[in-house]
Amino acid sequence: MKKKIDNRIFELREWQGEAERALLDKLNSTAEDRNNFLCVATPGSGKTKFALKACRDLIKDGYADRLVVVTPSENLKRQWAAEASAFAGIELDPDFRNANGIETNDYHGISITYALLSQDKNSVHQQNTFSTRTIVIFDEPHHMGDQLSWGDAALKAFDGAVFRLLISGTPFRSDDAKIPFVKYDETNTSVADYTYSYERSIQDNVCRPVYFTIHDGKMKWKVDALEFEHTFKDSLTPDQVSKRLKTALDPKGNFVRDILRAADQKLLEIRAAGHPSAGGLIFAVTQAHAKHIAKVVEEITGEIPPVVISEDAEGSTKIEIFKHSNWRWMVSVKMVSEGIDIPRLRVGVYFTNVKAELFFRQAVGRFVRVQKELKEQEAYIFIPQDKDLVKLAETIQEERDHALDAVEKSAQTGAGSDVDLFGGEYIPALKGKFIPLSSESTASKTIAVAVELTSGAKHTIDHRRIESQNPMYVQVEEIKKRLNKHAVSYALRIRRNQSERPDFKALHKIYLQHGGKNMEVETLQELIARETFYINQLRGIRN
Repeated sequence: MKKKIDNRIFELREWQGEAERALLDKLNSTAEDRNNFLCVATPGSGKTKFALKACRDLIKDGYADRLVVVTPSENLKRQWAAEASAFAGIELDPDFRNANGIETNDYHGISITYALLSQDKNSVHQQNTFSTRTIVIFDEPHHMGDQLSWGDAALKAFDGAVFRLLISGTPFRSDDAKIPFVKYDETNTSVADYTYSYERSIQDNVCRPVYFTIHDGKMKWKVDALEFEHTFKDSLTPDQVSKRLKTALDPKGNFVRDILRAADQKLLEIRAAGHPSAGGLIFAVTQAHAKHIAKVVEEITGEIPPVVISEDAEGSTKIEIFKHSNWRWMVSVKMVSEGIDIPRLRVGVYFTNVKAELFFRQAVGRFVRVQKELKEQEAYIFIPQDKDLVKLAETIQEERDHALDAVEKSAQTGAGSDVDLFGGEYIPALKGKFIPLSSESTASKTIAVAVELTSGAKHTIDHRRIESQNPMYVQVEEIKKRLNKHAVSYALRIRRNQSERPDFKALHKIYLQHGGKNMEVETLQELIARETFYINQLRGIRN
């Protein structure tokens, strides 16, 4: 049986209360899409808590019986489950598999990934949504446009949900793939039901102001027999612009070392000024590039930074360890661009050639989360003075919507025409092997986004924290580990001699013979009873 959702007091930020009222107004309206609500709020502003509070109230008021959270990654689905339990008293199963059919009945729902949803060949999620009144939270729904199979799967599985809440902290992608459950106006631009901008979050002292330190440099590279030497201020063809940035980001050159020294100095200043655990994050191009960058960091700081890449199975664990450590730096390849909560990050270094606005904003979003105990909250991000990166920094506070027509406009001015995407004449890339020769930083300046800051700190607490035990899924994991240890002990004790291979499944088989169920479909209380059975069996052997 599900744990009853308790009564608790929430102290919401002003925008969170506004958004929840807007959600309820739409749900109670006669609008054709009243069962869909899109909230776009800047990273670090508290989207997760807003979504959980709103959905918790709907379930508690009898509007729905079940909650499903769909996220982009394995790490995030567990993060959602932990937050749901601690903040809202909602127990979600992050270990659900399509083969399970349905979550055990002591959970209020599940947290899954878009990828798992797309692998649902037996329409399990569609059936569960049809049989139980379900609310769905789509975290960063632009991923349903990244891969059409994810969008199709979401549409099929949750078209019958009683309510769908889409929350995004980043601008939507610019392409021609419509995102399910999002409303578009007559200009084919997405329409949010509630928007909380980065500009307002700074004015409300909800998010940190971010300052960009922009470094010019002198780069020298070679293409075949031709040598080139340019600064970031020089006007070049797109091909040469790319080679200039690649030369600047080469860990063998001094440009990388110069910026890392400056960034580390800023980090040390922040630590000395009242935030001793402040950390830094470096975005790298590739796995090999990240490892080279880490070596440079070690040379400068004497510390070996963890390197986190998406292909690394231990990536999420490394992030969690870094989050609670006192280490100065971490190096990442895309892994820490979205949804990762490391509030102690105060300094960033953008050493990647990714110029996509979506990725850039996600990266910046890692540094804006406020820590209420700090007097000074500013964050600093170091970037090369590449004109495209500078433009992204200067417009970080501007709001973006999903415009379906953007891809058509880009296609009209693409490489197949007489002009490139920057409006200049198209010039083919130089033929020959590219070799970066040298680089150095020559000058720097710091800019802030055009936001008028308020004086004083008025950081609010999102909720009154209720001390509670571990989330139910953690308790389940712990009991399953103990059950397997009991099974190992039993197998070792019943074997007749040391040469006999232990039957580690013996105790599990005995339990099933006594009418027990498969461990994967048992509730928490059933698992507790199972452990009592196992302990009694072990005592029987001793006696």
